[in-house]
Amino acid sequence: MRILALALAVCLAAAGASAKQPRSQKANNEQALSGRVGDPNGRWNIEATTTVGECRSLIPPSFDIVGNKIAAAPGPAASIWGYVDDKGTIVARFTGDGERVVRFHGTLRGGMGSGPWSSSTDLCGGTWRASRSAAAAQ
Repeated sequence: MRILALALAVCLAAAGASAKQPRSQKANNEQALSGRVGDPNGRWNIEATTTVGECRSLIPPSFDIVGNKIAAAPGPAASIWGYVDDKGTIVARFTGDGERVVRFHGTLRGGMGSGPWSSSTDLCGGTWRASRSAAAAQ
């Protein structure tokens, strides 16, 4: 019974703290929960890690997003295709020599991003993390 009373007190305190948030902080929290990414355009630095199989990733070390589409990427990929929707979901495909293909998806939010990648042609996959380039933030 004491645990139940303590749990109820904690819930009421949390509800009271939430109700007392300043208007701007509450709006920011609602925007974060709504999934809005803001403007994803600019340079993104990517770090990909292989967790399944053994293969060279075609994921570039960075790419530029222009008009919510992946526009340019240095690295081993011969062709790139991808986009970011208004909720920050990114979907991309990198194709290399010998018809090697890597599929890449996840989310970009608040200058950070992450998700999985996989290659059915090389039987491998892993995860990636992204951060907006400092030059893009200015």
